[in-house]
Amino acid sequence: MFNKNWINLNRATKEYMEAAWEFVKIVEKNDNYPAKIICPCKNCRNLYHQSIDDVYEHLVIKGMDPTYRVWVHHGEQPFEKHLDKELDDRDAFNLFMAADMDSVTDDITADCGEIPEKIFEENLKDAETPLYTGCEKYTKLSAIVALYKLKNLNGWTDTSFNGLLDLLQDMLPANNVLLNSMYSVKRFLRKFDLKYQKIDACVNDCCLFRGEKAELNVCPKCNVSRWKVDKHTKEVRVGQAAKILRYFPIIPRLKRMFRSKEMVESLRWHSLNKSTDGKMRHPVDTPAWESIDARWPEFTLEARNLRLGLAADGINPFKNLSSVYSCWPVMLVVYNLPPWLCLKDDNTLLTLLIPGPRQPGNDIDIYLEPLVEDLKELWNKGVVVYDAYEERYFNLKAMLLWTINDFPAYGNLAGCTTKGKTACPICGEDTCAKWLKNCMKFSYQHTRRFLPLNHPLRSKKSWFNGEEEKKGPPTILSGSEIAKHLNNFVNDFGKGKGKKRRRDVESEGMWKKRSIFFSLPYWEVSTICKSQI
Repeated sequence: MFNKNWINLNRATKEYMEAAWEFVKIVEKNDNYPAKIICPCKNCRNLYHQSIDDVYEHLVIKGMDPTYRVWVHHGEQPFEKHLDKELDDRDAFNLFMAADMDSVTDDITADCGEIPEKIFEENLKDAETPLYTGCEKYTKLSAIVALYKLKNLNGWTDTSFNGLLDLLQDMLPANNVLLNSMYSVKRFLRKFDLKYQKIDACVNDCCLFRGEKAELNVCPKCNVSRWKVDKHTKEVRVGQAAKILRYFPIIPRLKRMFRSKEMVESLRWHSLNKSTDGKMRHPVDTPAWESIDARWPEFTLEARNLRLGLAADGINPFKNLSSVYSCWPVMLVVYNLPPWLCLKDDNTLLTLLIPGPRQPGNDIDIYLEPLVEDLKELWNKGVVVYDAYEERYFNLKAMLLWTINDFPAYGNLAGCTTKGKTACPICGEDTCAKWLKNCMKFSYQHTRRFLPLNHPLRSKKSWFNGEEEKKGPPTILSGSEIAKHLNNFVNDFGKGKGKKRRRDVESEGMWKKRSIFFSLPYWEVSTICKSQI
């Protein structure tokens, strides 16, 4: 139970300051040390998330909101005056809450092995049990997922969710199979490999602490601590990572797709429904898809092999328009599915949650490492998967076709510049850019170069820049040519204090890095992939 006597003290006294600091530390601990917590001061009024230090300063300078009497946003229960046990954890990021399955035990994220076939069938049969005898709308699984989603959307604590489950179980018929606690819900969902890996990362985006770096306590490049450091006491909280990447392994989830007979039929749709009238209704109708079929016929022969697209962009998880915190989800789209299914929420795979507060920018390759490793395995060796439709095992392979992103994210993923003198990824080094001194910006000219050589607009001097256009269109480099050009390029990841801005170092042309996608064996030779570079 919180001690609330201090909020009526003079804010200039030592007692008030110590009590305010103790309050924010308790909230921080109960929320499992998030980057930000809800600020209860008179100005913010529980509407905005602030850092721990800012919340403390607001409480001292502005004071606590006098209308905020039951501290429900900071762990106090609305109908309980005394709590005999420690407050349950509640994640401050609603986006992270939707994936939160590790608060019961930490060891569940370490093992991502496959569930044996017989055990999985038993779990699936249990999940498809009607919520109660005669119920046709909800099964045990659908009811749990619907309630769990409601919990995450409204930011309920585990304690309040437990109370709701108890009440619903009492309201439903006696033979209902609804679970009665958050603990049992997490254990139930864990049966279906719905777990993720937590990978510690350098706060300056220099590296991930995995593999050979798994046991390090400081970043080998910038020497910044891997763990959180108290800003006031400078105490290093060993075991509490300063930055954590969430990775949702894709291989177990792709295997699960083939457990459903209906899904297996949908994954074969592309091989049977190619357009015959020359119109494009699906990526299977594009020349790029055909070029892949021609170059890798053995991959094409197996219609169940997957073709994927990667989407990435920054979002703000705090439900406001502020750009203080940027979180980057990375998702995969399965293009084997028909058009009305491939972009459905249920078939879009969340693979990575890259934490903020700063966007990864050019250093996003560091966070893509575990995903790219799985993609390489899916191409080089493949994985053995059980096909529920044919009731036999086969070797599944997959390839990444392209990335889906806006123009700034395009530059981050491809490794090319998207602003300045070489902003055009098509023209590259041959971009016709002119610096305007008065406007302090670049002007991109010579757009007439893309017209046919005998086009009348090429000779119109007064209509444009006073010159006749004699340039032809630029030569677009192939993926192999780009890979060869970047063969000796040394990537320099991280945002350390001593790192100079790109404009302060010797120019490397239009390239900022050698993209991690070049480590995929097919990336530089695939026609469709080179268009993303």
